[in-house]
Amino acid sequence: MKFPTHLDGAEVLKTTTNDTSRKLSSVIFEEEDGTTNEVFITALAIIKYKDDDRYYLFLCDCNWEVVNDFLLDTMSEAMNCARMNFSVNSNDWITLID
Repeated sequence: MKFPTHLDGAEVLKTTTNDTSRKLSSVIFEEEDGTTNEVFITALAIIKYKDDDRYYLFLCDCNWEVVNDFLLDTMSEAMNCARMNFSVNSNDWITLID
C-alpha cells in the first residue's frame, strides 16, 4: 500500500492504513442545494508543518483527502486522541518518519 508523504503541504510522520472497509467515523456536509453528503473517515495521519512545533491529527477519506483535523501539542497527545476518538491503537500506526 502506498502512503502519502505529504498532506496539505505538511510532512506525514505516522499514518494508519487506508482501509475502506474500516470506517473510523464520518462527516456530513450540507450542500448548497440543501442535500447532504456523508464522507467516511477511513484513515488517520499525524503530520507536522515545517515551522510549527505542534502536531495535527488529520482525518482522511478513502482518497487521502483531509476532511477534518485536530491540533495537538505532542505526538503522544495526537496518538491518544486517535485512540480515544477513533479506537486506533499504537499497533495500528505505520511510522514514516521518526
